[in-house]
Amino acid sequence: MAIIIDLPPEILEQIYHYLGSIDDVHHFGRMCSKTHHVIQKQNIYLEIMRSIIHSSPQHRYDFQLCRSLDLHRKIVAHLERHPMPFAASQPGVFSFSIWETQLMQTARSCSSPAEWTDDMICDILARYQGLRVLENIWLERELQEQDFLSVDDTSDAQRFVHRFATLVDREQKFRDGDLPRRNPNTPHTWYYTELNADQRERFYAAVTCVWLLNEIRWVLTNFAYPANFTVQIEILGALKARIEMETRTPLLDELDRHAVFTFMYHHLLPLHALFMADASSSKLPFTFASDFSKDTAHCTRLLQLFLMASQTYFQPPDLVDLTLRSRTSRKPPYPLLPTPCSTEKYRRPLPSLFYPGHDLNCTHLKASFQRTSIAHLTLITRSSFHQTSHDMSQGGISPSALGEALFKVPDHARRYLADRVLVAFEKDEVRERGKREMRGVWGKKWSIVGWAVWWWAGSEEKARMKMERLRAIEQ
Repeated sequence: MAIIIDLPPEILEQIYHYLGSIDDVHHFGRMCSKTHHVIQKQNIYLEIMRSIIHSSPQHRYDFQLCRSLDLHRKIVAHLERHPMPFAASQPGVFSFSIWETQLMQTARSCSSPAEWTDDMICDILARYQGLRVLENIWLERELQEQDFLSVDDTSDAQRFVHRFATLVDREQKFRDGDLPRRNPNTPHTWYYTELNADQRERFYAAVTCVWLLNEIRWVLTNFAYPANFTVQIEILGALKARIEMETRTPLLDELDRHAVFTFMYHHLLPLHALFMADASSSKLPFTFASDFSKDTAHCTRLLQLFLMASQTYFQPPDLVDLTLRSRTSRKPPYPLLPTPCSTEKYRRPLPSLFYPGHDLNCTHLKASFQRTSIAHLTLITRSSFHQTSHDMSQGGISPSALGEALFKVPDHARRYLADRVLVAFEKDEVRERGKREMRGVWGKKWSIVGWAVWWWAGSEEKARMKMERLRAIEQ
């Protein structure tokens, strides 16, 4: 029997094409000098990766994501020259604008490996390695309910600040060695120290899907406001329908997306929010006043705005960048690690609506800050990917009195993704005596088991069985 090093390079090259993932290619290339020599030629390496990426389920959203990122770059370049929002097509118009047309084209699926350009392949390879940082952070410690914060967790300013402080404090305790890596009450998670190949594929696919949805939301924020948004919501509905066609395992996929979304935007984002705090009003909505003792409600409303705006304009690489800058920065007199202006322009190329250059606690501008914050939040809500032509929840955000009340702003993205999980479960739900409605127990149960979803949801069937047990009435 021939051994691998006896095979000619042409056969080894064909073997590469039938591997399952990017990691498999690199592992096989490191096996010996002969296999490594095959992928040293750039054209062969790119052809191998093109074949792997086209056939691998974990990259099923990458083609649409590449097209969305290309549109993102075009929009930024256009708005740098013409800093005005796009006109939104109105009902009764029989043609879309150029930007609406290009947005519609982003969700087109790939039908042939030839459609993957070399630039796309290189982008995906860089993305695949860069997003590994999120996986490593996930595995650092088991997250519990206190490690998450959403804008609609509570309507009380004091409680909101307390939850925010608790989240940050728990991370510091972990860094100081005062908090264990795993929950002592769940000993089975002590052995969850790495993701296997299948779990890593699920993680990457979930992150890229959430990123794709967020890119669509980002594009919609660049249309003029106020304006009738019916046509744009119909475009959004068509895009979501195309994305949903890529679903392989409905319940499992929805669980994964919900898990990575809450991890990125309800844990990482608020955890490192202080790095962006206490800038001038020129940086709004991407900053807030961190001294809550000066005016608890006002500062907390700015924090709400920061969390919602960052959830819309920050993509996964931005969260990686924020995490690394936050972890490596030091207080003065050490030099700061400011975000480059080019990055800020890429996140939000349109001018800010706030008066620039003012202190965030400027007394005579607090009412103005609130009005402008409401305009931003309404724009974000209008662009949220939860909307359909049957449910256009684009009403204005409820203003609060300049007292202790917070903005009544729902986290539509979280609700949308959680509802997708519940709908996927309820499609085949078995009604049994002694079991509660999943919608009644989901929030509490998810906060306990959500971190370990990659292990207990090993397949569609295992995920369903676990959720059936979650709704069983405890004796």
